[in-house]
Amino acid sequence: MNNLPPLNTLRYFLTAAQTMSFKEAADQMYVTPAAISQHIKTLEEFLGCQLFERGHRRISLTRAGHALLPDITTGFDYLNKGVRNVALDSRPNVLNLTVIESLSSRWLVPRLFRFQQRYPHINVRIQPTNRLLNFAQDELDLAIRFGQGEYKQLESRQLAGDTMHLVCHPRLASKILTPVSLRTHPILKENSSDVMPAWEQFYAQHAIAPNNDLSVLQVDDSSITIIEAALAGQGVAMIRHSLIYEQLERGQLVKLFDFSFDCLYAYYLVAPSAHFAREKVQQFSSWIKEMFDEMPKLG
Repeated sequence: MNNLPPLNTLRYFLTAAQTMSFKEAADQMYVTPAAISQHIKTLEEFLGCQLFERGHRRISLTRAGHALLPDITTGFDYLNKGVRNVALDSRPNVLNLTVIESLSSRWLVPRLFRFQQRYPHINVRIQPTNRLLNFAQDELDLAIRFGQGEYKQLESRQLAGDTMHLVCHPRLASKILTPVSLRTHPILKENSSDVMPAWEQFYAQHAIAPNNDLSVLQVDDSSITIIEAALAGQGVAMIRHSLIYEQLERGQLVKLFDFSFDCLYAYYLVAPSAHFAREKVQQFSSWIKEMFDEMPKLG
């Protein structure tokens, strides 16, 4: 052990090497880029060699860095596995969740009191983010993702599929009489891999050239922004049923041309396999499945 550098320097090196960015590594480790740089400098001084080439806007691994990375990766994998095997659940009354932002704010949080009424002894902590966080570093119990269920070294259990609707504010809907007339009205577009295929099918179904869109707002992976803009009457949007079915029921939004598209993605519970044996995770998994089953189907 006397021949090893400080463990934190190796952990910071691994994160920087995986992200190829001191700034992104700092974001993941909740420190400053300067702290990342200092720890790596300490490691380089201990080893007597340079691990990163530092450019103006990017970094890259040196030959020594490339040689070190596989062993450090394997070492931390074994450390994490050993800790998980010994400490199956050190905090049985705390449930740490990471949830995609749109589902967290528009669907989960308004219902969470029902889980807390059923299990008052469990303290739920939510991290809303569209990034898949590190379960070991962030002490997470469970993630809810919207995707294809393929996450390296993690188990995925499907919760539910979803459907896209073409929607807008009722005031705007009265002016859009045909699919072709949509070309003269503002479009709200989310540039994400689950939304764009729905638009493509709508264009193909009605022989509309997408280049003719009057697009006033485009965002990357932000359903919340699109929903708020649609509720404000700012344009037409393609939005998931799970996020707006209540607004459709209340008449705050209306479907256009009865268009729907089965999503290519689905909602998944995601975690290391061992986490699904935890009682609190089983309780939450069962409860949230009930909540999805209660959701009104397409009508």
